[in-house]
Amino acid sequence: MFTALLVASLLAPTNALSNVASVDDLQADFEHAVACEQIDGRKVWKGEIAYYIQSYVYEGDSAAQADAADAVLPEDNTPETVKEFEQACAASVSARSSR
Repeated sequence: MFTALLVASLLAPTNALSNVASVDDLQADFEHAVACEQIDGRKVWKGEIAYYIQSYVYEGDSAAQADAADAVLPEDNTPETVKEFEQACAASVSARSSR
């Protein structure tokens, strides 16, 4: 998974990581993140620092990596975007707590 998040973080804008967490912080957070419901057919995870969404890395016409993810930091996104991630993860959290 490290390579997947590293690749995705390198493709992200550089200012997205500067205010909150380093790539190493995000990688550790991603490794412990819990799976949520998908958004638009893409896997979603919730960590302590950020939400993560499956990204697609292509080499030519074919996908180069299936488990790449982009960090979605709440402070760098609109309230509507954050709410969408909260809703996707709310069902997962309630399902785990009812076990």
